[in-house]
Parts: sequence; C-alpha cells; structure tokens
Amino acid sequence: MVLASSLAAAAPRAHERVAVVDLGPDAHDSTVRQRIAAAIVAAGLDPVIGDGVEDALAGQNVDKDAVELAAALGEAQRAFGALDCAVTITASTKAAAIGAMRQAAGLDVPELARAFTYLLLCKDRGGDTDGAMVAATRLRALGMSIARPGDVPPAIWRKYPEVDTVIDRELVRLEIATDIADADVWIDLAPAGKAPLQVQLPAGDHLIAVARGTRRGWAAGHTDPAQTKVVIPTTDRATASSAVASRVASWKGALPAPAELGWVMGEVRARIVLVRRGDTVEAWGRIGRSEMPYRLGGDDGIAKLGELDRLLALVVDRVQTWNDRAPDPDRPLLVETPGDGGPRRREDPPTKWWVYAAIGAAAVAAGTAIYLHDAGNDRQRVELIFPRVQP
Repeated sequence: MVLASSLAAAAPRAHERVAVVDLGPDAHDSTVRQRIAAAIVAAGLDPVIGDGVEDALAGQNVDKDAVELAAALGEAQRAFGALDCAVTITASTKAAAIGAMRQAAGLDVPELARAFTYLLLCKDRGGDTDGAMVAATRLRALGMSIARPGDVPPAIWRKYPEVDTVIDRELVRLEIATDIADADVWIDLAPAGKAPLQVQLPAGDHLIAVARGTRRGWAAGHTDPAQTKVVIPTTDRATASSAVASRVASWKGALPAPAELGWVMGEVRARIVLVRRGDTVEAWGRIGRSEMPYRLGGDDGIAKLGELDRLLALVVDRVQTWNDRAPDPDRPLLVETPGDGGPRRREDPPTKWWVYAAIGAAAVAAGTAIYLHDAGNDRQRVELIFPRVQP
C-alpha cells in the first residue's frame, strides 16, 4: 500500500488507461470493481469507466432497452410500494413489453416475472378479473405457479387457475411481419417462429415481440378480426459497449485466449487490463495493437485482491518502461543475423554464475602478469609484424 501511494504522490499521473475485466463469479456486484478502480486511481492510473463500459467489461448487457427496462421496473416497484396501482400497471406493462422483446433476442430476463407479478396483484386488487387472469397466464409461461409462487400468495393463484385458452374461443388469423428478415417472433412469452409468420390466435389480449440481434420491437393489444396483418418495426438497441458485453459474457467466467483479450483491449482503447476472477487479479498488457497481450511480470503479474498495490506498482513500472522506450523485461530481446532476412529472438541460454567467476579469475591473472612484466623492465620493446605480400 505504501509503495503504490508513494508512486501516486511522487510522480504526475501517467494517464494510462487501465480496464478491469470482471469474470465473477459475482460480476453483477460492482463492489469489487469499485475497489479495484480506487486502487488504480491511487496508483496514478486512469480506470476505464463511463457510459456503462465498466458493466460491459463484466459481461453485463448494456443495451439501451436494458436501461429502459430497469427504469420502468424501478418506477413500478416504487408505485407498488406506495399502493398506487394505476402507475404500477402503466410502468409494469411497459417493463413487460421491453422484457418480452429482450427475451425474443435470447437474453435472460428475470425482470419479466417481477413485472407480471405487479400486474397480477394490482389487477386483482382493482377487480380486473380478465387482466389478472392474463397476468397469471404469463407468469405460468415463465415457470411460476402455485408450486413456485414467487411473491404471489397461494390464495391469488387459486383465484386464477390454469385454463385452456383455446376452448370455446374464436381464433383470429394474423400475419406478423417486421422490417428485418428472419426475425424471431415470440407470442405471449413463447417462441412462435420467424417473420413473416402466419398464426391463429385466440381472441383476446396478446403480447408479440420480435428480435434479430440488437434490433428489437414489440406490439400488444386485443385481437381484431378485421386486422389480418401487423407490421412490427424494430430499432437497434445496441450501445457502443454492447459488443464488449457480449464478448466478455461468452467467456463464461474463464480466462480467455490472448487474442480475445486483445480484441476487448482494442475496443476500450487500453494497453493494460486487470482480469479479476474470484479473489485473484492478473495484469495483462501490450505496447501496441500489433502484438498479443501478455501477462506482465510472468508469475508476478498474479495477485490476490489484498495485494493490489504490489500488482499496480508492477503496472506503473511497465508503463514507464514503455514510455521511456526501454527494453521490455517481459519480452525476449531481438538480434539481427546478417543475411537471415530480419530480426530473430535471441536464443542464448542464460550464463551460469560460475562462468563469470572463471572469466573474472582469468582477467585477474592476466592483469597480474602484465604488471610484473612492466615492473621488471624500465623499457618495453614493441614489434609490429605484417604478413608478407606475395608478388
């Protein structure tokens, strides 16, 4: 701790960007990342933060609709706690729609259960039996029931039992289209196929979501026999950090190959990255994009969370070395051999200590002989011998 603090106080900030890749297992908790970021600042370096990039480096989705979903669900929770069911229903309906299109994109959306729970409880409280039945049906589609009630009291589940929604109900033919080809279509939280799609729906309320990658859209409403086609527009929900989040999430908590790590470093414009797994942090870096990242200091580039100051002192040292254009101690030197077409790695094995001792002894002996010769003669004779040149 003293070393890192001294470095920060003794020299101006290096303004070297340091990214923190959080591989978990609790990457959703930003507490550890904040601790690492504080240590980076104390060492005179700049953590890569802002615009959700720190969450993306933890593999957390940062698409625009993720923010919208969190805001809508937060409003629903606040209103529900204030017993304001009108606002709760509005906010929960919005959250459910956003969550449905994220579900259609193949994303995990635990927020859906919370949104429909608020809808069920408020619809029941307001005496809207049909609305409460729809919410209960949606929750069952998500795997909830009286056996797994969540926050729904068993008495509420018994009031709205599971029923066959097709029996004795009119079927309405509907064509579902989008503005992108081959988008996945989900109807009432269940996969239905790819757009354009012809379906027959029971008369009533339905929630339709479409998605292809980060382009997503939704539509909700009551069936109308006069309307035989619905075109659902999509918008791109990605942010600048969405690709980074997807890449880090694909590693599933394992240390990636250097090429993968290098791609992320290029995206966030950082030469240094700290990779956190559990209570261990590794420091990786590279001078430029032309080379693969490598662990700084070999085994010294691995530390426990309690040793962050030591690890960051190593990072500061390497950054200074790079900026001074001095030889990188982590990389083998290159030598040139005439005629071989360019530089190659020096493969000489390390010299043993006893070789230097032998050389030193020989030097001492030679120096002694020269001294004795000089001391025994007041004058020296020097002869120059040239090779004979043949005529």
